Amino acid sequence: MKTTAPLLVCALILGSAAAHSNLIYPKPRNAIDSLLPEWQGGKAPAVAHWLPPQAPPQLPCACANDTEICESAQTCLWFTVGTTIGCSVPDGGTQGGANPNNKDRCGSGMNATNNKKEHRTVNRDAVAFSDEDWTRWNPWRAPGNAPVYDPCGRASGGPKVTGGEGVYTTTKYAKVGDMGSQLPKLDSGVVWKAGSTVETKWSIRANHGGGYQYRLCKAGSNLTEECFQQTPMPFAGNSRMMVANGTIIPVKSTFVSEGTMPAGSTWQMVPVPGYVYMFPKPGCCKHWFEPPCYDPNPVPDKNMLTEGQCSGEWFTNITFYDYLTVPEHLEAGDYVLGFRWDCESSAQVWQSCADITIKK
Repeated sequence: MKTTAPLLVCALILGSAAAHSNLIYPKPRNAIDSLLPEWQGGKAPAVAHWLPPQAPPQLPCACANDTEICESAQTCLWFTVGTTIGCSVPDGGTQGGANPNNKDRCGSGMNATNNKKEHRTVNRDAVAFSDEDWTRWNPWRAPGNAPVYDPCGRASGGPKVTGGEGVYTTTKYAKVGDMGSQLPKLDSGVVWKAGSTVETKWSIRANHGGGYQYRLCKAGSNLTEECFQQTPMPFAGNSRMMVANGTIIPVKSTFVSEGTMPAGSTWQMVPVPGYVYMFPKPGCCKHWFEPPCYDPNPVPDKNMLTEGQCSGEWFTNITFYDYLTVPEHLEAGDYVLGFRWDCESSAQVWQSCADITIKK
């Protein structure tokens, strides 16, 4: 594939880190390691493996939860790596980990269905399907289409540790390659009323753009992607966002329902832009798109580790608050809430699952 030098270098940099995310509320079963003393209180016995050697040690799944401790444990390490649209199965990184990000990993020939400039988070100025459109096979370019190993994620993203991902630390609950749907139930204590508007929280650890959706599957069912696709949860309105200084601001959400799976279902675009490096010129940068707030510190360091107020690549303190409508027709009972984030600048999908109860 012919690509201009600036775009190719940018693609390689974006793919060098994993795009970890945390579902914070309802607390997901993916955070079950937080029941262990060494993972309680927002602590972790491990550090982030994917940081460059010169970076200070950091928690693998740091996040913020208002004034409460964010006990994410290893939530951000449940995902699928090596997945592009039109494929029947992920490759688990056998085609170079999360890299290269600019290829049709299974040769499906599928064309992207999410092509509007305002609905894309990376490389917006590239003409769709052109040589410069290097994200066109990645999950966000056909939301919900790229295959996943498990609707609740897979520890470390595949059957074994690959490049461009985070390494899951073995505990008594899980190890590298385990499926999230097989994790023990973790009672979140959350009870929602059918027909009501409810709030959820999630955060990004490393920003690879794209967008996300919440879905429901009845507890006791086989937790499959097909089950979750039957009941996508509608967004009830614009989201809010806690920016890096702790202030909570309103966000004008961008909702996408064209070219999505299930057909016509609504996804929300990640509102925080990363950066395009202006190679071969020294220095940095321009945003992928306009940030949702005034950002006085938009320039990252050479490792792309700086967190702006509402832009950047590497986050420890940015949280999203989404508002959803619980479908009125649902019968009372226990459900599993599925969260799916389809990345645009990497061949990755992040997933979490939380146990909740719905009442009439």
